[in-house]
Amino acid sequence: MKLFNEKIFNPYWVVGFVDGEGCFSVGVFKNKTLRLGYQVQLEFSITQHKRDHDLLLQFIEFFGCGYVAPDGSLKFKYIVRDLSDLNRVIIPFFQSYPLRTVKQLDFNSFASVATMMNDKKHLTEQGLLDIQLIKGCMNRNRIFESPNK
Repeated sequence: MKLFNEKIFNPYWVVGFVDGEGCFSVGVFKNKTLRLGYQVQLEFSITQHKRDHDLLLQFIEFFGCGYVAPDGSLKFKYIVRDLSDLNRVIIPFFQSYPLRTVKQLDFNSFASVATMMNDKKHLTEQGLLDIQLIKGCMNRNRIFESPNK
């Protein structure tokens, strides 16, 4: 069973595009209705200028999930937040077609949090703390050693 549509893009093109334009993020939001008072939300997204709206729509066809929404006045964003779609399509895709930049580290963290959520660890105090630590070291917060040291 194919999980993505190869007619739209070559999977390696998608990897290159996501390396440059994609984002794997973990959100931790206050939610007073939950026992611990916090909700964890994973998001895979690709943001583009509004002139490339049709390109973003093609990602829905390629992956078979997600949606496109405005992101400010001049941008649109392809978004996948549904945990089942992330587990069924997005994570397996990037495991089969690894990213080639440092974004692979963010994907690894993202996939790790997805596993924790699948195991319901985000519903425990320790799990929530672990997720907040992972989140705090992703994307722009990631610290790198200087290659000259």
